Amino acid sequence: MTGLTLKDFSVARGPCDVLRDITLSVGQGECLGLLGPNGAGKTTLMRAALGLMPHRGVSSLSSLPPKERATIVAWLPQTREIAWPVSVETLIALGRLPHLAPGASPAPQDKAAIDAAITRMGLESFRKRIATHLSGGEQARVLIARALAQETPILMVDEPAAGLDPAHQISLMQTLSAQARNGDTVIASMHDLGLAARFCTRLVVLWHGGIAADGPPQQVLTPELLAKVFRIRAHVTHHADGPIVQPVGVI
Repeated sequence: MTGLTLKDFSVARGPCDVLRDITLSVGQGECLGLLGPNGAGKTTLMRAALGLMPHRGVSSLSSLPPKERATIVAWLPQTREIAWPVSVETLIALGRLPHLAPGASPAPQDKAAIDAAITRMGLESFRKRIATHLSGGEQARVLIARALAQETPILMVDEPAAGLDPAHQISLMQTLSAQARNGDTVIASMHDLGLAARFCTRLVVLWHGGIAADGPPQQVLTPELLAKVFRIRAHVTHHADGPIVQPVGVI
């Protein structure tokens, strides 16, 4: 099984539905940006789709046994907390646990996946450092590397660029985009419209419990939609590097 399928998918918080009757399919090779104002249900959709909170309707992921799910999808939540003072390499190695038998030591292919994730996130010089001693942005990169080391066909990330400086934001989005080009499914909730426009192949905008728009960035991020959903005026243009979206004012 690859990708994510939701059908008639609803999630409630208390007596109110946050999401209602969402039907969505995300396939191999897609880098999907999940957009929407605060409270639109981006995090809720991903957590419920993973089976981490109750929902109604069908999610192709939540129905899987936990062990199988962990080999299919890697999840990076918005909250970046490292609880134990372990080395960066040790923390990233935790991404390989779903692939190991209980009590087994990492095999050569596991070590190769760990090394590749360290390299992709530019953490070679951090390998032996204690993860809890790093800055917030550095810890975020370590946790992203842990998700990459998991080597799953689906990668779901909640605000992956939060806390990163501009260079590392671009580098991260290039990495996620490359994952999709290599055939994986990437789903990322985002607030940075510019990064979403540049690096996602498809955007889904959540609004008032449903999907307000779904399609390529240049079709979704129009001044009219940005005004209606986000209540902003924005400059939207097209460049050789891709669409550029710059918010300029509040409506």
